[in-house]
Parts: sequence; structure tokens; C-alpha cells
Amino acid sequence: MVERVVTRRGRARPMLAFAVVAVVALSAASCRSDSDGAGASTVPGAVATGSTPMPISVPDTADLPPSSADTTEADEKASAPDTSGPEATAATPPATSAPPTCDRAAVGVTEFTLTAGGADHPVRVFVPSSFSGDALATVIDWHGLGGNGQQQAAITRYEEVAETEGFIVVHPTGVPAVGDDRNSWQLASLPGDSARDDLAFADQLIADLIADWCADPNRIYSTGMSNGGFFTARLVCEMADRIAAASSVAGLYHTDDCTPSRPVPYLAYHGTADMVVPFDGNGESVLMGADSNPALRVFFEQVMPDEFAEFAADAECDPAPALSTIGEVIRYDYTGCTDDTPLSFFEIPGGGHTWPNWPVADAVAPIFGYTTTDVDATVDSWAFFRQHTLA
Repeated sequence: MVERVVTRRGRARPMLAFAVVAVVALSAASCRSDSDGAGASTVPGAVATGSTPMPISVPDTADLPPSSADTTEADEKASAPDTSGPEATAATPPATSAPPTCDRAAVGVTEFTLTAGGADHPVRVFVPSSFSGDALATVIDWHGLGGNGQQQAAITRYEEVAETEGFIVVHPTGVPAVGDDRNSWQLASLPGDSARDDLAFADQLIADLIADWCADPNRIYSTGMSNGGFFTARLVCEMADRIAAASSVAGLYHTDDCTPSRPVPYLAYHGTADMVVPFDGNGESVLMGADSNPALRVFFEQVMPDEFAEFAADAECDPAPALSTIGEVIRYDYTGCTDDTPLSFFEIPGGGHTWPNWPVADAVAPIFGYTTTDVDATVDSWAFFRQHTLA
């Protein structure tokens, strides 16, 4: 058992009785209302260049978390610098060798279909207008259960940050599992689903991004929400040699056979009142019905901060994380890790099944629950990513 210091800030969990179809419909509504190129055509093989997203500024931030800390919880809360918010201190990203030049990437939004891993996957790629031929850092942003790449682009606004900061962002779309009609990412090999291999798809996607889109192979990053957050955790376990850093929102897990080939810099965000993926592993989720597979209840008995602590154990971090606060958010920084690898978990008191600081927070609060604005899972994760490289 991994030792972990836990501080709970209780809030009454809102009554969120809703069907999965309503969740998907609201996500789609947020996508349709997006005016920054999220509504481009998805005809397989088609190329569609959308309007340039409105840029979002990203503050220069210090590495997350600090490479060393030896303070009490009280000291952390009183003196730890806020390296995730808008007042973060400046830092210089690590020096890297000059990436190769290329001229293959098309500026703007392009959508195409990639056949890999036994399925046809729509893929949305955004290349910033500043692209000049140098290989670029690339973020892959995985959607949640029942969603798609366009919806995820609207939720996270990652394309806006990519336009400002000059990197590529990719929003792939999953396919339904056998016996289901909702797009998803494969978290385990299931009986009857052997033809589908999402790890193989992810591997081919990365290879194609490098070969055809000028992605820098040393700066490939993974993030995602809910099912996409779980899938990002799977990539940390099984594709650590391809992913330079990662961030999961509203979903992560650490399987018993998870053996990352290297410690991966990793962030995770989770609300304590999440009714879809329970924070405390109470086994209850609005995704479950009377006829749900009992294995689903077991899956939702995973305690989110404890799952993250297992990744810290893989990296041989000190068992008890240092605590600090960013507004209402409680941050757990694991220190003493192999190669000073940073791992930080963000507990959002009262937070629902939401993307921190997403633009539709008020509109979807009755369904998804409370959204914090004290951290921004898009801006802050990019500020974290850009400081890490495979070589």
C-alpha cells in the first residue's frame, strides 16, 4: 500500500440524475456553439481549413512540481509557489537539440480518416499559423465516452493555446466497443473485441504525425478527459517511450501490470463530487444501471488519488506528497522521484465531472457539476508539457 496524505474538503454532492445520451448531447451543443473552427467537415479523407482560433496566452511557469521539497503540510500551504496559475513564476524550458525541418504540415484544421488498430478513426489535426518548417511539439487530446474529436476540441480549447504557443494539437475519435454504440478508447482487451487495438492505433497515429505532420518525436504529449484520461494513463503505462509527458482529467487508473519503461512527467485533475468517475472509489456512477456488468462497479471502486500514487511509486518517489493549495484546489506534489520526474495530483473540492476552467461551466453545471476556475487544465498542462522532452 502506498502511503498518501489526504485532506478532504467536503461539499454536498449535487443530485445529477441523467442519461449518458444527455451528456453527449450537451457536449455536442457546446461544440456546435464553438466559433473557433470546431465545426469543420468530417468527411473521410477531406481537408478542411477552419478559421484561426482566438489565441489564449500561456504564462511562463516553473516546473511542476518543484524538484525538491521537505516541508510540512502547513509550510507547503503557506509558502509553496503557485506554479499552475496566472501568477506563476518564469522558468526556462530545458535546452534541446534543433529539431529537423520539414514542409509537409498544412496550416489550420485538417480532418482525415486513419485506418489502424482494426478500425477507421476520424482524426482532426490543427497546425498553428506560425508553422515555418520546423518540427513542432504535439499534443494528442483524447475525448471521453460517447464523444468525438470535435467535441473535445471545443471543450478544451487546446487549438487556441496551440495557435498562441506554436504547437500541433490532435483530436482523434474513437470507435464503439463490441455491444456498445458509444465512441470510446480501449482500456483493456475485451472478449469479442479482439479485432480492435487502440494501442496500435495510438502508435500508428504518432508515427504518422511524425512522418506526415512534422511532429517532433521527442515532444509528443498526451491528455484527455474521462475515458480519454483513463486512456492517457494506459499510454503512460504502455507507451512511456513515445510520450514525453501526460495529463489526465476526470479519469485515471493504474493496472496491476503497469510497468512504465521510464518515469513519465504526469499531472492529474479530479473533482471530489464527480458522479461519473467517483473520486473516492465508492463504486457508484451514473453510467451504471440495474443490468450493468458487475465488473463496472469494481472499476469504479478505484480511488483516484491512490491510483495516481501508484504511478509515483513506479517512479520511486517519496511516499507522502507535499501539499499546497491553489485557491480552493489542493495540490499533491510527489518529490524525490527518479530523475526528478515531476508528478502532481490536483484535488478539486466539490468539483464535478468537468474540465477545469472549461468555457461552458455555467451552462453544464446542472449535469456535470461544479467547475473550478482556480486551475486551467489546458493552459496549465501545456505549460507543464513544454518543459519536458524525451531527448
